[in-house]
Amino acid sequence: MVLISRLFLIFFFSNLFFSNISHSNQIFDYETEIFLNKLLDNIKEVNKFKKNIKIHIIRDDNPNAFVVPNNKLIISSGLIHQSPDYVSLLAVLAHEVGHLQYFHLEKRVDSLEQFSKLNLLTSIAVISGSILADEPQILGGAIASQANINNFYLSFSREQEREADLYSIDTLQKLKLPSDSIKELLKILEENALSKGFDEEYQKFSTHPIFKERYQIIENNSKTKKFNYSKSTQNEFDFIKAKFLGFNNKSELGKLKNDHKIYFDSIKSSKSGDLETSLKKINLLIKMYPDYIFLLETKGDILRSHGFVKESLKFYQIVLKNYPDNHYIKYRIFLDTNLKNLEKNEENTFFEKNLNLLIRFPNNKYIINKFIEIAILLDKKYWIDLFNIINQSDKIKKAELKEKLFMISEKTNDKKLKKIIYEYLKL
Repeated sequence: MVLISRLFLIFFFSNLFFSNISHSNQIFDYETEIFLNKLLDNIKEVNKFKKNIKIHIIRDDNPNAFVVPNNKLIISSGLIHQSPDYVSLLAVLAHEVGHLQYFHLEKRVDSLEQFSKLNLLTSIAVISGSILADEPQILGGAIASQANINNFYLSFSREQEREADLYSIDTLQKLKLPSDSIKELLKILEENALSKGFDEEYQKFSTHPIFKERYQIIENNSKTKKFNYSKSTQNEFDFIKAKFLGFNNKSELGKLKNDHKIYFDSIKSSKSGDLETSLKKINLLIKMYPDYIFLLETKGDILRSHGFVKESLKFYQIVLKNYPDNHYIKYRIFLDTNLKNLEKNEENTFFEKNLNLLIRFPNNKYIINKFIEIAILLDKKYWIDLFNIINQSDKIKKAELKEKLFMISEKTNDKKLKKIIYEYLKL
């Protein structure tokens, strides 16, 4: 087990990290998910990639993207903040799809498993640990004594990164998109790295190609001269970027212009407490872009953040009519609904209509507690038992949790309850 520690630790920490961020640091924004999936669909189509990929956005100022097992692609809010245009963002997504296309995660497991036959457990553990801990001084000593193993491992991993880079550039060629903005994004990444002390010497220990090598990869493989650059897609991206910068309290960075800057200013004014100015600006945009439904969602969010919950509801309802799968709005409406305002015959309908939120947001305490409140009103004993068990799931061993859920499923005749339990057993 020790000899493949680095990769399983990477998998473990990736999953642990993802688990930890899933509620506290994950960003839920339906518009952005639609946009990212549109870019992803373009990448998958031209490369004939068939598998489903689930994108998650995390709150992190560092521009970053990575894949974890089960075809999950994680991108940071910083990548949206700092990507010069939609093409550079698409290129990063394509790079990560390349890792999935070429089974790089699986190959890294295979490569480390081969070390089990070398009987060099101690040296491998030192190398693995130092890479994971980002301690090049330890790594240097390990290289001196076991250069053959380390060079094999690093060259293999760096070769994967080159392969993913080439996949990304090839994708742009197929889509007839320019590569200039990727160089601009690489420049931003390079400046960030240098500001943190990751100079070229340090980069030699990285599994990623050195920046100047990556510029060369772009230069050598960009051949298209006629481009299909989409101004409408760029406009979508600029509105999303303005929203992210505004809601995450970032400086305007001088990159937003015209209507996108008005959007940013509207959100920033709201965040600073100036509701009047915020509404004036968002109302102006709504008038200018009557078909841009997500502006109404933002207006609802602004009103809700200032305590105008009832007023926000009418804007959320309009968005839901256009995007009935916007579960984040359903989540807000569910939590904001005052049960005292429901008629007796509405309580059960409200309960059943929102059951899908239990699957969309598993173990969410706010949702569970709201459901307990309704279940008590409706005297749904087995549902209350389920919710109480879920509320304690972080304190119960997995085997015990499954046993408790299975026992409820055996006792009840409620098909909807059985279905929810089945979904929880799969988690």
